[in-house]
Amino acid sequence: MNSKLKATITKETPKSIHLEINKDTFETFCDAAGLYRKEFLKLLDLSEEDHKKGRVTRRKSLSELLEK
Repeated sequence: MNSKLKATITKETPKSIHLEINKDTFETFCDAAGLYRKEFLKLLDLSEEDHKKGRVTRRKSLSELLEK
């Protein structure tokens, strides 16, 4: 099924944007964001394994993972 992705900005601040996504187009959004890529799913599995073994690092923001 090929559906259009429509997201509405519900709130905008200098640091963030809040989007509203229709339930019917949520899968399309996830696909567009790359959340169904094999590499991403493998990283999730590895992350879950690390968490179960106690290998975790506390982060305040995902931006800490970006290379500077």
